[in-house]
Amino acid sequence: MPNQTEQRAITFVKNYLRRKGYTKIEDVQRNRQHNGYDLIARKNGRKIKIEVKGCKRPWGIPDPYVTEFDEKKRLVADYLYVVYLIGRTKPKLCAIPRRALKPKFIRPKYGYRISGAFKNEENLKKYLK
Repeated sequence: MPNQTEQRAITFVKNYLRRKGYTKIEDVQRNRQHNGYDLIARKNGRKIKIEVKGCKRPWGIPDPYVTEFDEKKRLVADYLYVVYLIGRTKPKLCAIPRRALKPKFIRPKYGYRISGAFKNEENLKKYLK
């Protein structure tokens, strides 16, 4: 589930797209058929897929999920929109086209996740302080 920064960024991008004349904006964040992007926007018969990231650091870009890039290190979405939400300043949008994110800029990241089977009251209650 997206965090508060991410949700603020999604809302900002939806409003931005409406101002730019996109008539239909579909939020597909939770739709597994659309892995790799958050929004589909349509304008004049043209469709674009957008991955949205919210960031609180100037010039930062939050790490993407593995589903957001293909096996050739290409962004799945047509655009990566990074919304800078820094303090009380007006949000800024950086709209990065897929072609700008060349494979040389993409580094695989490996990690672990704790299973949802463990994250429940029965397992965690005994560790509460």
